[in-house]
Amino acid sequence: MTSEELGKERLTEAKPPLEDQSRRLWDLVAGFETGQIFLTAFELGVFNLLKEPKTAKQISEELETHPKATEKLLDVLVSIGTLNRIDGLYLTAPNMAPFLIEGELYFARYLKFGLESREKLLNLKAALKEGPKVEGEKHKHQYDRVSIDWIARGTMLGRLQATLKLVRDLPEFKSARKLIDLGGGHGLFGIGFAQENPHLEVVIFDQPGVAEIASDYIERYGAGERVKAMSGDYTKDDIGSGYDIAFEACSFGGNADQARSFYENVARSLNDGGLFISQTFTIDDDRRSPLRNLIWDLKEQISNDGHMHLKTNSEIFRMLREAGLEGEKVIDMSQDLSMPMRLVVARKRA
Repeated sequence: MTSEELGKERLTEAKPPLEDQSRRLWDLVAGFETGQIFLTAFELGVFNLLKEPKTAKQISEELETHPKATEKLLDVLVSIGTLNRIDGLYLTAPNMAPFLIEGELYFARYLKFGLESREKLLNLKAALKEGPKVEGEKHKHQYDRVSIDWIARGTMLGRLQATLKLVRDLPEFKSARKLIDLGGGHGLFGIGFAQENPHLEVVIFDQPGVAEIASDYIERYGAGERVKAMSGDYTKDDIGSGYDIAFEACSFGGNADQARSFYENVARSLNDGGLFISQTFTIDDDRRSPLRNLIWDLKEQISNDGHMHLKTNSEIFRMLREAGLEGEKVIDMSQDLSMPMRLVVARKRA
């Protein structure tokens, strides 16, 4: 555009030369900043200290932190909804307290993994330059009664109900007579399936020690007539046979060799035409989403800790096919859950 043409242009009517992406870019930066502030507060124990109302000065003295900076941090936490502030007193928000105060029944233990993730990502540049660790720190999950009860309470916040409804509505479920819940833990999925199908016999299969806890849940729900607990290693031990449905909910996180062994064991246990239903985390074949799973996959790559080996839908279908199971569909549960989980449905070939 010439100087003469620019001189005639009304700036109020000027068409932007391209769409401004500044807000999107600032949102990306702000997401990191907000996460850092929240995790720092969690790490310091701010939410525990604010189980009862206190002033910023009191919190600063207890934490031995800078008074003015502490007050500004608390104000950010109010803005993001994790704290309330009334008449100068700060308090962990009542709707968040069950998740943020240590010792509460629904305390978000997984946020401690968030602290680990923060360290990984703060060192991302070095990890990209140097490559994955040769041998990462292996996660050792604790599955005692306290942990299983905590998992059960979290499952009851919506994941259990949404999963039961989806499986219940599959045509094959109505005619099923025998189902195994692999890595069933507390057993609530298996118990729920038995409640939805009065002709269904269910086996809750998990490692020794956990199966005994499942038996207590079975007794608590009065389901002992048709639901039983069984212990072992489902990747290699005999899990029984004649099942119409094998179900697994986020209990398997092994590598490719372990997955092959697991899927083959599942296939052997199913009747011809039987279903294998796995609730898990997958990545779309175009590797564009879900974002949280892609980030998780990146963290696993750079840390090499073997916590969870994410696969694309097609990669999982290929591994299932090699074990004698034909992948049929992937049901996205993201809208119903806090995490982008899917139900992978496969069928044993006749």
